[in-house]
Amino acid sequence: MAANIVGMALIPYYEHLMGILRTNPELHKTAKGVFKQVAWGATGTIAGAAVGGPFGALVGGIAGSLIGYSQSDDYQSLIGVMEDLSEEDKKEIAAKVQELVGGTSIEALTRYIGSQAQRSALINLLRSAVGEMSKGG
Repeated sequence: MAANIVGMALIPYYEHLMGILRTNPELHKTAKGVFKQVAWGATGTIAGAAVGGPFGALVGGIAGSLIGYSQSDDYQSLIGVMEDLSEEDKKEIAAKVQELVGGTSIEALTRYIGSQAQRSALINLLRSAVGEMSKGG
C-alpha cells in the first residue's frame, strides 16, 4: 500500500520534471554543451591521437569540441524518449532525480537546477538512466 502511494506521488514529480526540461532554456543550453562537446571532443581526441600522437590528441580534441558545438542537439530527442517511457520507468527516473536533488519536493528540484554544475549533473543522470532503460537494464 505504501509503495503504491509513493509511486503515485512520483508521477506528478516526473511531469513537473518534464515541464522544466521542455521550458527551461538554461537546461537546454547545458544539455547542448554536454552532449555535443563530450561526444565530438572524445572522437576528435582519439582520431587526433591516432594520427599525431599527444599533440594530435590536443588538436583533435579542440577540433572535435568545435565541431560538436556546431552540430545538432540531442536534447529534444531525450525529451521525446522520456515522454514515451512506461509508468514504471518514469517512477524510477523520478526517484533517481529525487535522490540526486536530495529532496522530494518540486521546490527542491527547482532550486537544484539553479547552478550550472547541478544542471549538468541532472542532464548526465537523465541521459544515463534513459540509456540504461533503452538497453533493457
